[in-house]
Amino acid sequence: MKNSRFLFLLCVCVVAIPELARALKPERQYKVRPYEYGIIYDEVTFLTSDGLKIKGWFFPAQDTTHINNKYVGWFPLADSVKRHPRAYQRPDTLRRETIVIPVGDAGNMSYTIFYAYHLFKRGFNVLLFDWRGFGESADWPIDQEELSYTEFLFDYDAAIDYVKTRPEVDSTKIGLFGYSTGAYLSFALATKRSDIRAFAGRGLISTFADVIPILNKLFPERPPKHRPKGYPEDLEPLHAASAVKSAVLLVVGDKDDRTPPWMSQNVYDRLRSAKELWIIPNAEHSGMHAPEYINYPEFFVRLASFFKEHL
Repeated sequence: MKNSRFLFLLCVCVVAIPELARALKPERQYKVRPYEYGIIYDEVTFLTSDGLKIKGWFFPAQDTTHINNKYVGWFPLADSVKRHPRAYQRPDTLRRETIVIPVGDAGNMSYTIFYAYHLFKRGFNVLLFDWRGFGESADWPIDQEELSYTEFLFDYDAAIDYVKTRPEVDSTKIGLFGYSTGAYLSFALATKRSDIRAFAGRGLISTFADVIPILNKLFPERPPKHRPKGYPEDLEPLHAASAVKSAVLLVVGDKDDRTPPWMSQNVYDRLRSAKELWIIPNAEHSGMHAPEYINYPEFFVRLASFFKEHL
């Protein structure tokens, strides 16, 4: 770890982040809201094609002058360091590149503010959103033994459709970023939509057939996993790779035991679009040994560079 302050921050808050790529663990209560850090954002809702309301936070590109930068990613915050809400405002009238980021399979979007921060301070708009049954999105019966729900794809479609309507957004320059469960769902959207210019994913599965035996072996105390009901086989990353038109960045830790590097490598080998594969030494799948933390801050520098190049 190259930043001692960041190491301290991780010791304080990352231990609270739910374990990923194991089962669904939604949280309804937000650990923190962006305004508490001094971040400008817009609380938004939008409807899915099957009529459910999804909650999101839209962050315009912004500088960090009035943000309590030292604490971004740290939660819960003491009252003494919390900021008051700031009125929403655009930095200017430009339409900018925009990154959409879903939550993974656990927690809610309060855990992903840190990702938004590292992108909006570099000139991107960012939309975070919660799946149905997560955070303040619509109620949905969640079986915590499921890996995900095919209906999450409806939520993602609605998020992209919504963000393209905003005046701050250049609708021709949309990128997606996801980790773990959010990675393969993002990959599916990059496959089936022609309006996605770039996708970056960390900890991507190849297929459910590949990952389920690994999870069942790693967690024998839990009921056996199965593929999400109705999930289209042609949207699984290995099967979809040759159809993806957007630029792709795949990131994985070389010690990731849940979505090991060979999965990303196999998907990478089938990609026909612009592509990058970054295997990070000594990084695992999640927690404080995930690639973004083990290789902080280079992870976010390279992520932003990828989006700048391809958006």
